[in-house]
Amino acid sequence: MTTGARPSYEPTRDIGPAILAISVGALLLAAVVLIAGYATSWGGHLRLSQRAAPVALVAAPVHSSLALSIVTGTMLGNGALGPAYVPSSFTLPAHATITVTVTDFDNATPLTGALTRYATVTGTVGDAMQVQPIDLLSPNTPTGAVRTLHGLPPAQVAHTLTIPALGINVPMAGAARITFTLRTGRPGTYAWECMDPCGSGPGGLGGAMGRPGFMAGTITVAA
Repeated sequence: MTTGARPSYEPTRDIGPAILAISVGALLLAAVVLIAGYATSWGGHLRLSQRAAPVALVAAPVHSSLALSIVTGTMLGNGALGPAYVPSSFTLPAHATITVTVTDFDNATPLTGALTRYATVTGTVGDAMQVQPIDLLSPNTPTGAVRTLHGLPPAQVAHTLTIPALGINVPMAGAARITFTLRTGRPGTYAWECMDPCGSGPGGLGGAMGRPGFMAGTITVAA
């Protein structure tokens, strides 16, 4: 009997998983190249290193309100000293829209001569105000319709709220409720005064006229 060469029984290596891994890797590499090429060289808008621009957060304006009264010397019990704004000094938030309501219990002191320019509304939203006549014995009872005005006849002005540094002037109708809107800016302290000669003495320029706590005061705009 002829004895031939013995067959080899070395195990055969399975290369299937290796080929699969190489194929997947090649596909991933191709995808990265494709995206990078589109982003940088082929007119695409994507930038791999681009960061999202920060979003500017702008706080909404604070909406607030302020109620003032103009009371007479008789109401205050001060006799000849005269009328006053109550309160005469106040604080408002900065960068805010403020609705101001003034209830005027006094009667008109006509503006004359150069002072007649203070009969015009300036510096409020729309350079306007709303005026409604009231019953002085029952101030919550209106005696006429609300009117939107840009000024008053000089003979009907009782007082003014004038803030020179802010360009604001609002003439106050006697025996009326006056409403207007202001927009405050940056923080600061501003003087206001009444430009109607509503005090005592010659020409009405004494007493309460221009006196802090009466017909003058300060507005503080706070952050």
